[in-house]
Amino acid sequence: MLLELFRLAVGNLLRARGRLVMTASGVLVGTTAVVLLLALTFGLQEAAEAGIGSAASLTEIQVYPGFSPRPEESREPAMLQLDDEAVARITALDGVAAVVPLLSVQTQISLASGKYRYYGQFVGVPPEAAPYLGLRVARGTFSLGPGEALVGASVGSFFVDPDAQTWEPVEVDVLAEGLKMRVYSSVEGREQAFDITISGVLRPGSGSFDGTVFLPLEDVIALNEWSSGNRLDPEERRYDYLLVRATSRETTRAVSEAIRELGYGTGGVGEFLDQLNSFFTTMRLMLGGIGGVALVVAAFGVANTMMMAILERTREIGLMKALGARDRDVLLIFLIESMLVGLSGGLAGLGAAYALQNAINGALTAMPQGQGGPGFLPFDLSQVGNRLIVIPPELALFAVLLAVLVGLGAGALPAVRAARLPPVVALQQE
Repeated sequence: MLLELFRLAVGNLLRARGRLVMTASGVLVGTTAVVLLLALTFGLQEAAEAGIGSAASLTEIQVYPGFSPRPEESREPAMLQLDDEAVARITALDGVAAVVPLLSVQTQISLASGKYRYYGQFVGVPPEAAPYLGLRVARGTFSLGPGEALVGASVGSFFVDPDAQTWEPVEVDVLAEGLKMRVYSSVEGREQAFDITISGVLRPGSGSFDGTVFLPLEDVIALNEWSSGNRLDPEERRYDYLLVRATSRETTRAVSEAIRELGYGTGGVGEFLDQLNSFFTTMRLMLGGIGGVALVVAAFGVANTMMMAILERTREIGLMKALGARDRDVLLIFLIESMLVGLSGGLAGLGAAYALQNAINGALTAMPQGQGGPGFLPFDLSQVGNRLIVIPPELALFAVLLAVLVGLGAGALPAVRAARLPPVVALQQE
């Protein structure tokens, strides 16, 4: 029965092909506008995320000391330190792949190559947790055993002569033999040289780690004890901050919120990505609403077409009811017709959007390229293949479903009116 009603509806539409084309064209324009405007936000978001850093950085959360309320009898907040207990609590959270504690050398320290020195950040990390930093080596090996170090990509380019009158960085091959680590002792008031082996140089683009020298955590603890002259109790060990690696980009926000609920502060690329996603979500709603205006206009066109179809086929409706057609049969016929108008316009609009996507992206690729892609754009598209317009599959499906719903919504009132038309009244119409 439903198949027969569908065939009848298709036949009715084909009898008025011109009207079908004109009405579906309105849906076509609305669908194309919605798809292109939303696709623009997806392209901009991809470009923005590509400029943030590696995929690993999108799952990275930096954790800092925080505050927790004391028992009810006191309103003063209690300082939450980053100790081994904090590491265990955060590791137990859902969505956490690893927790990497980091501890800085708490005295003046430098890498020395002859008379040249490098002054930068020297950070201790547990060797077993170092792979979760998401870093890769460009030269050497990724090894962090006792007496070894991994250095950022820019470390070798910023050695200086401490006795020089002007600051002039010198390039040093950090993998060469003869490097020393010079550490200042506040107890003895002098520097002492320690042997150090640079096992690897990290790849460029490691963000804040490009100028960092990574040492084994126990080596940093030993250096801090030596420089201060105090033996540190393992139970009182405190870390500068923790780097938490979420299991996936999708879980980063939930993990960050769970950590804040424990009382700790959070930051890093994962936090920035959350804000970025919120911005593009708002932008998507705004631009989608603008494109939706065209679909609203198209809905009035569909409703007008269906009302005219009822007026033209009033006698036909009465004849159908006289021959035994039920109200719901007439209702279904007109709903199917309005749905097909929306579907045809939605598919045509999606096809037009794909054609415009290829044309726009192709034109951007053919334009003179600057350092970050087309020179007239204020953002870098080179890392995403100069794709300014991106139509993901879910957007294409959403657009077609939206067009169908617009057709059904616009045709609902005319369909109900046709279904409720009394047969006697309908047959009297000429």
